[in-house]
Amino acid sequence: MARKGLFGEPGWDILLDLYIADRRRTELQVSSVCLDAGVPSTTILRWISRLEREKLIYRTADASDARRRYVRLTDEGRTMMRKVLRAISAAGLA
Repeated sequence: MARKGLFGEPGWDILLDLYIADRRRTELQVSSVCLDAGVPSTTILRWISRLEREKLIYRTADASDARRRYVRLTDEGRTMMRKVLRAISAAGLA
């Protein structure tokens, strides 16, 4: 279930933000993920690329404005986040 080094900052922040957005049925723009993490955009963009390679998230263009890109959890990313959050809850860490 766990992927080496994935749950360090800011990877965990990105996944958690996307999980929350998914549960709320909202979308996050790549630029919003960069701002929310509070670290340089180059760092976030590297993490987004890594999480895409891990098949946990994906980027997609806005249908009405091709300049805007959204980032979302894949089914695999959503499943992994549920498992991790359940394990944290079961361990009494939440």
